[in-house]
Amino acid sequence: MSASLRVPVLVMLLFIIAVQILAIAITPAISASDNRVFADPSSTSNPIVYMLLILAFTAVLLLAIKKKKNWIVNGFIQLSIATSIYYLMVAFVSPLLALLPTAAALVLLRYYPEWYVIDLFGIAVCAGISSLFGVSMTILPALMLLVILAVYDALSVYKTRHMVSLAEGVIRVKAPLLFVVPKSRSYSFRKDAADVSSSRDQGQPGGSAGSSNSSNSSSSPEAGKKGAFFLGLGDAIIPTILVVSAYSSLPAGEFLGINLPTIGAMLGTYLGFMALMTTSRDKPQAGLPFLNSGVILGFLAGCAAAGITPF
Repeated sequence: MSASLRVPVLVMLLFIIAVQILAIAITPAISASDNRVFADPSSTSNPIVYMLLILAFTAVLLLAIKKKKNWIVNGFIQLSIATSIYYLMVAFVSPLLALLPTAAALVLLRYYPEWYVIDLFGIAVCAGISSLFGVSMTILPALMLLVILAVYDALSVYKTRHMVSLAEGVIRVKAPLLFVVPKSRSYSFRKDAADVSSSRDQGQPGGSAGSSNSSNSSSSPEAGKKGAFFLGLGDAIIPTILVVSAYSSLPAGEFLGINLPTIGAMLGTYLGFMALMTTSRDKPQAGLPFLNSGVILGFLAGCAAAGITPF
């Protein structure tokens, strides 16, 4: 890894770490709120439902991008973000009060989508979505989901390449579905007009920029002197679902109540991310095969160390 990549890679890794720590911290409140994505967290049909949501979400966005209906793309994404923020807030305040920060976040993201605003909200949204889905699935459905999404991500990036098209469209319309790491202080995500579709040295994600129902891939090449590196939110969300599931489904541990499978899953995510960052920078890379493999292997190692049978 070149010296110019080390700092951006470290920052993106810190984003993932922050998401996972925050997700664990808010999980007790999410659990107490009784808000669940699935009525039966142990049902093995949950990953199938999730996958159908991803396909529907992707199809709508791709069609809107193809038809150059940017208002549909932005509207659909803003609705998804609003829903995510709202369900995060109702775990801490009343439903009525939760509308205020939700509305404020949407106004800020709509009228001032600068990179640091997007990054801060990205961490909060990723943590909230990960926690909500993590408490909505026990270990087996969560593992099934990660395996399915890793395969889907690889196919959609390397075979059909529709996730590459989606990622390019998301960046082009300035949708807040990415972590943005600028290469220089003068960089502005709001004003950047780089042609993402033609860049081979741009920090574009290889897959769709994720939200609660999207997976992503990441690659972090460079984008000119004032460019930026991008990491799809799904690369932080999807592995963290298993982290939260392990934390909420298995017995509490001795380290701040965090059990070894959860710690193993977290460490595995970071190792998977670093492995992803060693891949070729000259083309988009599927991130979830690396990240999901890492989090699953780390989780299993943690179970073995703790003497826990997860199923």
